[in-house]
Amino acid sequence: MRMNIPDNLTEQEAIDVITGVAKKLAPKFVFASFEIEDIEQEAFLMGVEGLERYDSTKPLENFMYAHINNRLKNFKRDNYYRFDYGNAQKIQDRKKSLLEPMDIAALYSVCSDDHTVHNAHLSEMLDLIDKKLPSDLRGDYLKLRSNSFLPKGRKAIITQVIENIIYGEYDEEE
Repeated sequence: MRMNIPDNLTEQEAIDVITGVAKKLAPKFVFASFEIEDIEQEAFLMGVEGLERYDSTKPLENFMYAHINNRLKNFKRDNYYRFDYGNAQKIQDRKKSLLEPMDIAALYSVCSDDHTVHNAHLSEMLDLIDKKLPSDLRGDYLKLRSNSFLPKGRKAIITQVIENIIYGEYDEEE
């Protein structure tokens, strides 16, 4: 590998800057079976490769710090591994596949066969609402049932009508 040394620096100055930055950053990026010396060597090679993109009007140390830091992050991400990766992945998959939290009443009804009366009552209320709900409010009612967006004013109206129907206070001529 040939170094492209900027005109304003000697080869030794460039090597000193790259080595200094590599020594500063290496302890932060030690992982798995890589030791500090291994990371320093990788960082040095990354710094030499980065000389091609260096703008000689700016400080070399700042450029090298940013360049080597970013390249070491990529290196760690691409080469990081664990021996029990399969087991850890299974645990993460199990966590992701959990259902949304349920309330206690819903959980109880799922665990016991006590939900038939509740479902019958709910079905009876929905039938009553379907029977008595005016046709001009049916679209808003369906949006409300499917959790679609409904403006506050219209939601308040449909909610009030449904409450009146359920409590037997709804007069169809309203």
